[in-house]
Amino acid sequence: MSAASYIGRVGGLAIALGVGTAIITGQGVAYADDTGTSVSRPSQSQTDSPRGDSATLDKRPLGKHRSTERTTLSDTVKGIADRVAEERQKRAEARADDADSVDESPLSRAGDRRQKRTETVAGQQDSAKTEDVSAPAADPEPAAAKPRVLSWLQSPRAVAGRQQAAEPQVQTTLWTPPDRAAQDAPARTVVAGLLTALDRAFSPASSGNGSAPVGGSLSDLLLLAGARRESTLAAIDDYSVGVVQGVISGCVVGTTCTTADGSTYTVIDRPSNGGKLTLDATTGAFRFLPYADENATNGPTGTETFSVLVAQNTKFTTVITGLPIVGSSLITPVVQRLQQAGVLSGLLGTAELQDISVDITGLRDGAPIAFTTFVTSWDNTKISTNFFPALAGSPDLGNPGYETIFNGPGLAQPGATDPADPFVSTFRSLGYNVVTWDPRGEFASGGVLQLDSPQYEGQDVSELISWVATQSGVQLDKAGDPTMGMVGVSYGGGIQFVTAASDDRVDAIAPGWAWNTLPDSLYPHSAFRTSYAGLLLLGLVETGARINPQIYGGILTGASLGILTPAQIQLLQTSGPGQTVRNIDIPTLIIQGTVDVLFPLHQSLINMGYMANNPNVKLIWYCGGHGTCLPGQGNGEADDVWFLTETAVWMQRYVKDLPIPADPYAFEWTDQNGDRWASVTRPTADGFYDDESKVPATVWNTGKTLPIIPFIGGSGPSPDVPLPYGLGDGSVATNAVTIPLTNPAGEANVVGAPHVVINYSGLGSSRHIYAQVVDKSTGLVVGNIVSPVPVTLNGRDQVAEIDLEDIAYTMTPDSDLELQIFTTATPFLNFTQFGFVHIDSVEVTLPTTSAGVNQGPNLVAV
Repeated sequence: MSAASYIGRVGGLAIALGVGTAIITGQGVAYADDTGTSVSRPSQSQTDSPRGDSATLDKRPLGKHRSTERTTLSDTVKGIADRVAEERQKRAEARADDADSVDESPLSRAGDRRQKRTETVAGQQDSAKTEDVSAPAADPEPAAAKPRVLSWLQSPRAVAGRQQAAEPQVQTTLWTPPDRAAQDAPARTVVAGLLTALDRAFSPASSGNGSAPVGGSLSDLLLLAGARRESTLAAIDDYSVGVVQGVISGCVVGTTCTTADGSTYTVIDRPSNGGKLTLDATTGAFRFLPYADENATNGPTGTETFSVLVAQNTKFTTVITGLPIVGSSLITPVVQRLQQAGVLSGLLGTAELQDISVDITGLRDGAPIAFTTFVTSWDNTKISTNFFPALAGSPDLGNPGYETIFNGPGLAQPGATDPADPFVSTFRSLGYNVVTWDPRGEFASGGVLQLDSPQYEGQDVSELISWVATQSGVQLDKAGDPTMGMVGVSYGGGIQFVTAASDDRVDAIAPGWAWNTLPDSLYPHSAFRTSYAGLLLLGLVETGARINPQIYGGILTGASLGILTPAQIQLLQTSGPGQTVRNIDIPTLIIQGTVDVLFPLHQSLINMGYMANNPNVKLIWYCGGHGTCLPGQGNGEADDVWFLTETAVWMQRYVKDLPIPADPYAFEWTDQNGDRWASVTRPTADGFYDDESKVPATVWNTGKTLPIIPFIGGSGPSPDVPLPYGLGDGSVATNAVTIPLTNPAGEANVVGAPHVVINYSGLGSSRHIYAQVVDKSTGLVVGNIVSPVPVTLNGRDQVAEIDLEDIAYTMTPDSDLELQIFTTATPFLNFTQFGFVHIDSVEVTLPTTSAGVNQGPNLVAV
């Protein structure tokens, strides 16, 4: 449950490339699903076909393709239809010969279906393109016999583009064999120039001076492509489809999804009725959630179809489609169409369409299956919703239905469609239905994202609850009120607070990594959390989210100037739980990460404090969250299992009402050793902290002057965390005031916020300096967390007194902790900060508690 699993799932470079590609192509932005490859995001009126990945199949020769003889563009356009028609006829005859030698079965008629498809739907708009590629109506050749790429090549638009010049048209070769390239170099065409440029880029042996390729990797590819080759793709086997644990799944080719021959798989036509398809681009394995009408109460029926392109690529296509930015967005669609048409097959490889039909009614056979639908919210916004039935079997007279768990996704993530998702699989196996959804403004849902606003996203979930109450197999507390709980982390944690505060049909919640107010999280002490705010924004842009424009403005203002306007602060203030948490009176399990650098531990204390009158509230601090649990900071693997186990037990106790003994502890946490501590007293209650800290106060008065220059000598990024997420973490600062902290006489639990008093003076434009606690024994910042400290640099003596971010650390007489004070930090990077500050003296007090009982190492079995 690392940050990378929930926040965007893309590196900074990948995000930037995705955003750039979307701008260059002008197409809908692709979005991410668990499996890897992407397809264009559908319009609001469609359901979402999750991105595909892929698979492979055995190499089988398929009849001869034409060679890559040198030809002119005009000759190609004029004669290509005849050659392709002839080739397709040969392939059809070859398939017929093969079929005569094999027994026919119900699942071996893919060739017939593809032929029928060619005769009926050739020239339709390709789902991967945004423009119409149908054949012109006036074309004398029947559309049924013409591949889609030919329709475009002979369309009036394409012809006009080739004949714009008034002077005689110059014949241009599509490709020049390597042995002719040198003598033809002065008259290189655009394509030849591109190949030469590619050679210079990829071949160490290239001259690099603009001359023709002289050897090396790309030259070898061209030589290979120049030779006559037999076709590389045989008539593909039929597909297989079935139901596994209530989810429709199968293989695009055959009954076993493999990577045997390097084929790639791409969705060409999305599911006909709007179901959600997840395709593995290297194995051809797929999962499918069929579409059910919102008003249906018994799930989906009927048939849905979709088409997948099965391609056998060459080394050449592998190189050009793998080019940064343009490879997947511009080159791949063209290559796929040429492969389908059989054009330049020796150079580009071949491909065939696999048409897949899913008989939903037949596959169900009376049993419930997972499906997707749209639920209409209060303002007519369509919310894309997924329903997974419980795995305990169909309800009977003695069991009218199953309890339901609502699992909200993180920001910039769609609702889970993978049955192996930890929350989905865990709760289905325990006998719950599971509901997931795309939040407002994201992926297949309509509307505009409002950051878990009670007035928008909160009301959306209330509508989902009402819809679930109408479905078969759902246990109800009363009419319109399903027996239900909510789980999820980050954005999916915040929505739990928001929903439970206003809808009393929710029976229990377990919010993880959530926040109380966004200003406290993104703008603590008026310091803008630049790195993570930028990551969140780029994740939303990369996935094509529709965002309230004020959110863009706030992030841009914060990143460039380090400040937010009052209106921007007000927007953040109304986005999320806030004081509405006071209204929650149901069992609530709050889980926060000790290494969470976006929503720090303090956010959980605010939420718990607001629920002082709710007797069924428990708080867990574990080594996780929006951050990375590094060695020496706890046992992250065990804590992840602890997180999921505690969440499941909480729902079993308070949603299923199983006779599980009440947990006596109100607060549990893990320390840097992986030991789990437990207290019956809440950390927000009087009496939790020791009257006098067991760790003596540290006083430092040596004095030191620090320059204020962005980046220079400050904290972050973490060298132990991959970029871009390491930008939000602290690291040991090299230009800092370093203060060794006094150790206790015995063991002491530091659980909370170190209190710091700083006497200083200085001049400059900076409004903050920064502080952190460093564990010298590991070389890590405790909790990876950096705290901003507001300062006034007007040349006068000043005093800054502040509580730093909360930490959890067990100190001993041998501990080696120090406080660092410095002037720049990548988590709060601000390019407007310059000047100097003189730190005159510092006093540090650490909060300790004796309320915890050591439960020993957290050794939850994985």
